[in-house]
Amino acid sequence: MSILIIAAHPDDEVLGMGGTIKKLSKKNKIHLCVVTEGASAQYTSKNMIERRKESCIKSGKILGISTFDFLGFADMKLDSIPSLRINQELEKIIKKYKPLTVYTTPKNDLHKDHQIVFESTLIASRPHSTTVKNLFSYEIPGIVKNPFISTVYEDISKEISFKIKAFKCYKSAIEKFPHPRSIESIESLSCQRGMESGLIKAESFELIRSIRN
Repeated sequence: MSILIIAAHPDDEVLGMGGTIKKLSKKNKIHLCVVTEGASAQYTSKNMIERRKESCIKSGKILGISTFDFLGFADMKLDSIPSLRINQELEKIIKKYKPLTVYTTPKNDLHKDHQIVFESTLIASRPHSTTVKNLFSYEIPGIVKNPFISTVYEDISKEISFKIKAFKCYKSAIEKFPHPRSIESIESLSCQRGMESGLIKAESFELIRSIRN
């Protein structure tokens, strides 16, 4: 089965669902689409865009991702780009890979890029015009405007080590504890989601849409 992961920035995919990606990649073909370059607004070094892309591919190979598409929109400036442009680019990706299942960024996040990618995914994956039957949003650790609504839990007890290894490819993104993007915090969140669901380690998702024939 073809599965599409949509990320606003390089590292969203591993932070949000690295363990699940590794698990799904064993029986499915995983495609990753990164909407922004994820560097220009955060780093002064001009080569960081390429370094982040290289880190994404290296991380993705650990997780079993098959293909990578980088749309290259400006980091933290999606709210200045006509939504139609973003929608159309995501529609092209969905038509290219014809996924049955799509995972995207959460709507509860304070980060505008995450919110916009979520909204554009809803439009690009709408019924009647796409192959998408199942749509989920994944959880990205950080400051949020509303609590994440966990409706689906994935057991990643066997995959958590791969998630940590993959995240370490993004050396510039790793923070010290208790920052949400520290190794310890990532492990702690997986334990918290595990406790909520009766699992040892888990990642949580919000089911947005599921169409059953």
